[in-house]
Amino acid sequence: MASENISSTSYAESSGPLVDAKFHVRSLPDGTEFQVSRHAIETCEVFRNMFACCDHGFELVGDNEESGPQEAVLDLDETEDALVTLFRLIQQPPDPPPIENSDGTRPRFNLDAGSIVPFPILPSMLHLADKYGLPEATTCSLHLHIQANASTNPLPVYAYATAHNLPKIAAEASAHLLHPPLSSYTKEDIQIIPTVTAYHELLRLHEYRKYRLRDILLNEDIFPHGYGTCPVHKQWVTQLWEQKRVCLATQIEAATDIAGEMRDLAGQLSSCPLCHKALTAVVDMLQYKCRKVARTIDYVPQDYWLDAI
Repeated sequence: MASENISSTSYAESSGPLVDAKFHVRSLPDGTEFQVSRHAIETCEVFRNMFACCDHGFELVGDNEESGPQEAVLDLDETEDALVTLFRLIQQPPDPPPIENSDGTRPRFNLDAGSIVPFPILPSMLHLADKYGLPEATTCSLHLHIQANASTNPLPVYAYATAHNLPKIAAEASAHLLHPPLSSYTKEDIQIIPTVTAYHELLRLHEYRKYRLRDILLNEDIFPHGYGTCPVHKQWVTQLWEQKRVCLATQIEAATDIAGEMRDLAGQLSSCPLCHKALTAVVDMLQYKCRKVARTIDYVPQDYWLDAI
């Protein structure tokens, strides 16, 4: 690890004491020693508490029993890679990912900025941050990176968030799990969801959206209360609309764009401005109503099952 305060060398191959190190941290599994300065790592709660003990008379002992001045060695049961990650988190914690919107809605992350920490390494980083008591700002930044991965790794992010009691991140991930249908996942895929409750929350979201989208579709007429009726094509257009929506209602999934599907009728109504205007109006209304349907697990009504019955 390149740093003026922390460096490493193979302990097994070292033939003499390391130069100018205040003390050493050694990986027990790998035998690698890191030259560490107190100032570099005292932001970490575990090391800060250790220094406090030393300041009150306790000492880090040397690596052997020979008399004379010895350099202190702290053995940690962490791999070399884990210690490299830990020291990097201490000295250079990742900045929060860039956010495009700053209002009160769900954050929209700039995934093209190239500054999102990949999801596969985030769980181990958060484990180290928790284990060694890193500052809350570091943990919060890592949580935001987890959330930023929700759009590209929704199922692993959802599984991690529900396992570690991170409801906001779980909700964000659920918005990206509307497609494909849950039934399309293999048993091996779905097994990473840690609890039945977490799976049930996803199932409720999917079923609630299907229920609401179907209800919206079947209750939206092309000529509501006779408004905008075309006297020439009324019967034909009404029948066309009815056939299309009844067929679509049997195929609705949680991510179905019912407004977009019904807009496909525009090609058949292009010759009549009045019919085309009516279709545009009703499709826009469908789109507006569908946008208000819950897209995340935290917005599904708790009494949904009672309402559905």
